[in-house]
Amino acid sequence: MIDSLENRIGKKYKSNGEKAIAKLLNQYGISFNYEPDIYLKEKDKRYIWHPDFYLPKYQTIIEYFGMRGYDNYDNGTKRKKKLYYQNHYNLIPVYPETLKKDYQTYILKSLHNYQKNKLIDLERKIGSGFYK
Repeated sequence: MIDSLENRIGKKYKSNGEKAIAKLLNQYGISFNYEPDIYLKEKDKRYIWHPDFYLPKYQTIIEYFGMRGYDNYDNGTKRKKKLYYQNHYNLIPVYPETLKKDYQTYILKSLHNYQKNKLIDLERKIGSGFYK
């Protein structure tokens, strides 16, 4: 279930990075679920994972990877990225250094580009007679 704006504002986030991302999404009225259950398939196995943010309207996940530099964490990050891609989720990865820059524009442009690419794919299908 999508959190209401009131619930999202009062929610406890695990890091300042996640809090900054939530604030941005709230600012732009972008609905999201915080740490929802999503199902991922890897080979013959299915897993339930909890990404930081899932934006259902955009089928996009935002993950804050805040602990770079630790082998286990970095390996987990690589696996997450791979599995999200294999399971057809858009991923916007955010790192501590991202937050030191214009992360708002980075996240919003990434989201815009995913949607733009979906539209381009649809236009190609229509143009190729796929829908005739």
